[in-house]
Amino acid sequence: MTNDKCLRITFVNHATVLIQLGGINIITDPIYSRTISYFLPRLKSPGIPFEELPKIDVVLISHNHYDHLNLKTLRRLYKNFQPDIILPNGVAKYGKRTGYQSISEMKWWEEASFDSLKVTCVPAKHFSGRKPWDRNKSVFCGYIIQANGFTVYFAGDSGYSELFKKIGERFEIDVALLPIGAYRPRAWFKNIHMNPYEAVQAYLDVKAKHLIPIHWGTFKISDEPMSEPPILLRQAAEEHGVMELVHILENGETFCWSNGILD
Repeated sequence: MTNDKCLRITFVNHATVLIQLGGINIITDPIYSRTISYFLPRLKSPGIPFEELPKIDVVLISHNHYDHLNLKTLRRLYKNFQPDIILPNGVAKYGKRTGYQSISEMKWWEEASFDSLKVTCVPAKHFSGRKPWDRNKSVFCGYIIQANGFTVYFAGDSGYSELFKKIGERFEIDVALLPIGAYRPRAWFKNIHMNPYEAVQAYLDVKAKHLIPIHWGTFKISDEPMSEPPILLRQAAEEHGVMELVHILENGETFCWSNGILD
């Protein structure tokens, strides 16, 4: 548990983020394995070693792709912490398979509450499927996470869409966690992953106070250089005059915000 007057966000790797708010520890799309899909190796170590994780209270899964839903990691988390798990509709079977007892399965715009924590499942522009025959047979999503006066938006995976404006109309967001990597070749990825310029536009659309980029620098799953996404993000943020509100965290770095003040 953490100081409930401070919002702390630590970038672990890829789309794995430790969110600590309202005394609750939440981890998103956790992946601690050495590879994804058995052959794509991890190029950077997790920013928080598994053994140094705080007690995890809630696990959030955005969709069932191998780089977001890692069964080995889910088993380790349950064995160590017995957290609640929230998954998109159609994905609960993986929570059961990995031992979870408290499972919430959600569709777009549905809400779940855990004491002082409220989580809302929100739309994304992406797709789901772990095998060729189950494409789009389960929900893919992002989440709005609210506790103790803080609101965090975890987008999971998404292409750019008008959906971001709709999310911004419904919630007053403090921090948006938006994906910026895996965008080349553009013809292949344009409808499922944002590039850094689109991520800045999505940040403006949701009207968040701060932007933290995710989904970059850990696995080589597309053609752009691994170092390119944050470079382009800085360029886009400077063009829009919002660079001071964009926080590019390396694996293991933490953003801390208390009462509107950055620590």
